[in-house]
Amino acid sequence: MKTLIFPDLHEPPASTLSTIERLIGSEAPDRVVFLGDYFDHYYDTLADAARCAQWLKTSLADPRRTHLIGNHDASYLWPNEATFCPGFTWEKENAIRRILGEKAADSFVFHTWVDGWLLTHAGLSAQWVSVETGIVDQWLITEDQAAREAFTAGKDHWYVAVGPKRGGTARAGGILWCDHRELEPIAGIRQIYGHTPADRVRIWKDHICLDTNTGRGPRHYAAVEDGKVEIRTHT
Repeated sequence: MKTLIFPDLHEPPASTLSTIERLIGSEAPDRVVFLGDYFDHYYDTLADAARCAQWLKTSLADPRRTHLIGNHDASYLWPNEATFCPGFTWEKENAIRRILGEKAADSFVFHTWVDGWLLTHAGLSAQWVSVETGIVDQWLITEDQAAREAFTAGKDHWYVAVGPKRGGTARAGGILWCDHRELEPIAGIRQIYGHTPADRVRIWKDHICLDTNTGRGPRHYAAVEDGKVEIRTHT
């Protein structure tokens, strides 16, 4: 099986979304995973949010696609103080909710696995893991449900903890906020994540930070086959 992985979008131009769709069509993968952060960018408009929401509505309907939740998305899926993220506005929330529907959160996930690689939006840092490596998946399933319940109730959860590189007090952020520079690797767990933009893909100790969005959408994506990851560039 071949899986394509696309990092943070942040309401890219229509041309970038068209390029992504063209790449998916030409590569004909068995599965596609998006790492989250579909919304918000500097000086965006309601039209930008609505355009991305319309694309997302179509993408969510494709059973071959998995859409992760990013920190910028959580604030629109569960708008409250616990999930607040810079860039959020109630005007955009209203436009996005009208397009995606009241139960949009049910269509997104916090984590997934691809050929033995753990995929989250921002990465899972070792400081949060209190279970044996072999049962991390079952533990995350439990934590995913706990996070949904907490956010629905307007309560906090460690998934939205913020670390020092983003101005927070946690040793490292949770899986929606962990900065690549503060992530502590977990022995035996290979990870692919986004969230921390740079001009190049960063690979360190079986951990790949794929976010190269410098303002017009991601410049790189990954193809995974038989556990092997190949980094590719948009054309």
